[in-house]
Amino acid sequence: MLKNSIIVAAALCLIVCDGYTEQEQSPVIASTEFGEIHLDKFINDYQSFLAFTGVKDNMLFRSGVLKSEVDRLFLLNYALETRFDNDPAIAKKINSIVRQTLLNEFYYREIADGFHVSDNAVREAFRRSKIDIHARHLYAKTLEEAKLLKVRLDQGETFGILAREIFDSQQLAESGGDLGYFSFDDMDPAFENVAYSLKDGEVSDPVKTAMGYSIIQVLDRTYEPLVTEFDFQIHQADFLSIMQQRLLKDKVKELTHVYALQYKPLISTENLQLLFDHFIDIVETGSNIPKELRDIYLDTGNLTWDAEAICSHLRETTPNQRKQVIDSQTLYDMLTGLCVREYLFRNIESAGWRNDDAVLQKIKQAKEQRTITLLLDNVLDQAQAENDSINQKEVYLTFIEKLKTGAEIKINRQLLKSFRL
Repeated sequence: MLKNSIIVAAALCLIVCDGYTEQEQSPVIASTEFGEIHLDKFINDYQSFLAFTGVKDNMLFRSGVLKSEVDRLFLLNYALETRFDNDPAIAKKINSIVRQTLLNEFYYREIADGFHVSDNAVREAFRRSKIDIHARHLYAKTLEEAKLLKVRLDQGETFGILAREIFDSQQLAESGGDLGYFSFDDMDPAFENVAYSLKDGEVSDPVKTAMGYSIIQVLDRTYEPLVTEFDFQIHQADFLSIMQQRLLKDKVKELTHVYALQYKPLISTENLQLLFDHFIDIVETGSNIPKELRDIYLDTGNLTWDAEAICSHLRETTPNQRKQVIDSQTLYDMLTGLCVREYLFRNIESAGWRNDDAVLQKIKQAKEQRTITLLLDNVLDQAQAENDSINQKEVYLTFIEKLKTGAEIKINRQLLKSFRL
C-alpha cells in the first residue's frame, strides 16, 4: 500500500493545528542546539504516524514520535558535519530521490485533479477488507508461458506438480503455490481484483500483474461478521485515499504510455541485441563499457544517447526493474521508459512550479529522509562487517545516544500532553 503517496501527503497538509494562523508562530514543543520542533509540524507528523499504524493516540506514542523527531535533528547534523553526501554513490542516491519527488509532483499536477473515485468503488474496497481470501497461484514471466501453464492445468496436471517445476521458493514449490490468506490491499491490485471475482475452487486465466502473469485459484474465504454502515462511515476516508492512490497509479501508467508512443527510441536490432547480451555486465560493473558497445547510440528525435549515456541510464534502474528484462524486447521497453523520464525531467526543470516554496519543501523533506536512511544503512553495514550477529535496533540506539551525549534537549512536556488533535 502506498501510504506515503503524494495524495496522502497533500491531505495531511490540510490538518489545522490548534487554530494557529500563518501570521502566528506555532509554539516550540522541543528544542536542541541543532534546531527546534514546532507544534504544528509535530502534529502533522504525529497524525501521519497514527494514520500509517492505525494505533490510538496516547502519551507513549506522543513521546515516541517526538523522540524520533529529535533523533532526526541529530542525525541530519551528523550527516552535515561528516559531509556524508560528498560520497559520489550517496550523492547519486539522494539526487535520485529528488528526481522522483519532482516526477511525483509533475504527475500530481497533471492528473491528480482529473479523476474521481465513486462511492461504489470505496464501498467495494471496504467490503473486501472484511473478507479473507485463501488462494494459490502459478507464476510466469511472459503471457506465452502462462498460457502454456493454463493449458497443462486444463489437461489435468495439478498445481502441486507445476509449482514444483516453476517456483524457486521452496515454500511455494512444496505447497502448490499456496499464498495463504490475504485481504484487501495485501496483493497487487490486478491480482486482488481477479481473486475476489472468482468462486471458491475456480481457476482464472492468466492475470497480468506488475511482476508478470499469475494463474489464480481461490480455495476458500472467510467473512468478518457484523459489518455495519457506521463502521464504513468511520473508515470511509481511509479507503477513499487508498483507491485514489490506485487510480493515480493507473493514470500515471496511461500518461507514460502516451509519452512512450511519442518518444520511442530508434536503435538497430543488432545494437539492441548487443545491449541485451551485455546487460548484466553493464548494470553491475560500474563505469566500464564493453568495447563492443562503444559505437552504439539511440535517438528519439528529442534526445540522442551515445553508449556512455545509455549505460549510465541503465545503471540508474532498480534491481526490481532489472528483473523484468528477460529479452531484447523488454530491454527496449526499459529504454523507452528511461527516454520518457528524461524528456519529462527536461520539461519539469523549466516548469513554472519547479521552484515553488511548497515543491522546494517537499524536495528538502525527501532529501533529508533519504539521507537519514542511507546514513543508518551505512552504520549498520559497518557494524555487521565487525559482527554478523548484531541486533539492528541496538546498533541504532547506541549510535543515536552517542550523538546525543552531553547535548541539551528541552521538551515542553505540558504542551506534549495537552495538545488536541
